[in-house]
Amino acid sequence: MLSVTCQPFQTSIALVIAICVVLPGCEQLSSSRPSASEGDELRTVYALGRLEPATGLIDIRATPGDRLQELYGIVENELAPKDGILGTLSSYDMGKAQLNSLVKKRDLAVQKHLQQVPLAEAQLAQANASKAQAEAKQKELQLQQGKLKALKVARDLAAVEYRELEQLQSSDPDLVTPHQLKKQKNRLDLANQDYLIARDGLISASAAADLAVVAAEANIKVATKSVEQADKNYEKLVIEQEIEIAQEVLKRSILLAPNASSIALKKLLNKDLEGLRLENAPEVSEEAPQSQSEYMVLKVFLRSGEVVTQAPIMQLGDLRKMVCIAEVYEADVKELEEGQMVTIRSPAFWGAYADGKVSLETHKRSGGIRGRVVRIGRLIAPPGLSNRNPLAPADRSVVEVRIEIDESEVARTSTEQGSSGVQTETPTEHAAKHVGLQVTVEFDEKASNN
Repeated sequence: MLSVTCQPFQTSIALVIAICVVLPGCEQLSSSRPSASEGDELRTVYALGRLEPATGLIDIRATPGDRLQELYGIVENELAPKDGILGTLSSYDMGKAQLNSLVKKRDLAVQKHLQQVPLAEAQLAQANASKAQAEAKQKELQLQQGKLKALKVARDLAAVEYRELEQLQSSDPDLVTPHQLKKQKNRLDLANQDYLIARDGLISASAAADLAVVAAEANIKVATKSVEQADKNYEKLVIEQEIEIAQEVLKRSILLAPNASSIALKKLLNKDLEGLRLENAPEVSEEAPQSQSEYMVLKVFLRSGEVVTQAPIMQLGDLRKMVCIAEVYEADVKELEEGQMVTIRSPAFWGAYADGKVSLETHKRSGGIRGRVVRIGRLIAPPGLSNRNPLAPADRSVVEVRIEIDESEVARTSTEQGSSGVQTETPTEHAAKHVGLQVTVEFDEKASNN
């Protein structure tokens, strides 16, 4: 009977303990979500954020299915190579061989062009000569028209003489003998044959001469076109276009940082083309200046010999300028404005940037990294950062707010654990040691509310 009576009492005690545990979590939730203000009392807006380079994280990717062949001096947490050439893929050797073949093909086309130009010019000269010969033949045939007329006159005279002799013989057989008449008939036949042969030959020769002129003109057009094509060397132009495409394909097999030097890249290509040099690549001396690398190698995901996937091969970042991307609850955006100051806090910060005690005078906590709101987004979307508070709502919508690190405090003193000295470190340098860190952003009051 006693055990039955005590069971409700024990249940009540467990309920009270659970409420005591939940209440602090509710209090923490109220700091990250809007709550009704009492009277005119202003409240502080909190949000989650992440630290990243101002230019963002740079993913170095390649065509999936290829294989990583070699990385050139890539070490995590160190600067990328000065020339920006990070490494090569296995397709680099094949692309290099293809490009080398095209360069040789272009050189052969150049040599062929040197032979085609004089040959085309000779063909053009021969076509012009053939036309001149055909035109000369036409003039010669025009002169033969007079000879044909003379033969016609001779034939007509022979015919007249033959008729006269024939009349005399019929009137007086003793005046014209049969032999004389027969002889004149032979002369008439010869004159007639000479005329017919000359006439038919002149007609055929004239037609042939006209056709020869037409053919010669056609040959001149073809030869002229051949000379033009030989001068322009279309074959070489096509091969050079193929070389440009092959160069771009080859570049895809080279891992390049955003600051990759074009001079260094062309030098690499010329070096690997078996001594052959690309026409569009300038001469590069060994002492060519190289720009200082600005990108830190943050993470290498792939090693030599591994297959490239959709994931990045490595991540780079320019850590000279850092920002914080805060995800502000949609109802809190009205409390923000550009230029508003914030404090970025995280348990990962140390030294002067670690959270300190609350001041009795200002009621503000020391530490943290100061920042300034530079842009307030307009797109409302689900959060990308996960709230570690188990009581935080899962269906909240947020607006991204870009915050730049405030460098007005040029240097702050911080003591690192394990070191015996004091190290001077700027807020950006401290933030650069925590790329991708999820932080808590505490917004100051708007200037209009002060």
